[in-house]
Amino acid sequence: MQSSGPQVLALSREKKRFDWKRLLFILTGIVFFAIVYFFPPWPDAVDPTGAHFILTREGKGALAVFLLAATWWIFEVVPIGVTSLTIGVLQALFMIRDPGTAFRDFMDPSVLFIFGSIMIGMVFTKTGLTRRMAYKMLSIVGERTSMIYLGCFAMTGVLTHFMAHTAVAATMFPLLMA
Repeated sequence: MQSSGPQVLALSREKKRFDWKRLLFILTGIVFFAIVYFFPPWPDAVDPTGAHFILTREGKGALAVFLLAATWWIFEVVPIGVTSLTIGVLQALFMIRDPGTAFRDFMDPSVLFIFGSIMIGMVFTKTGLTRRMAYKMLSIVGERTSMIYLGCFAMTGVLTHFMAHTAVAATMFPLLMA
């Protein structure tokens, strides 16, 4: 016989372990940056015709930032968005590029458009609209896989008439995952 009293669920909290590997690769990227940027001047590059090419301070800085970003991207220790912002900040801090030039690419209309589209998709997910849309679609098309595909196709087509394509993609992805 079961008791009719309130049941208490014990939630176990797992203690998150410190990720030493992540710290190691973050520091590895920073060390690569420091070694390349603060290394004494490198000898000139000479092409087969004998022309000399001097590696400027800005060029060394660009190589250093590239090594830092590549290390962080390859080992996925920092999110890509944070890494890309770090590239712009380092270019401005170490005077590799003018700050206006370094951050101009972030303010491109297409970048802002995609950012806005992703925000719309996140709002739909946060408010539960994607889940409601998925339930409504499933109540109409049923449980057969082919009909679910058809329902997703039709819903994407309908949304495309009202929203931009990137916003529809940002909206449909969480819907299809629900």
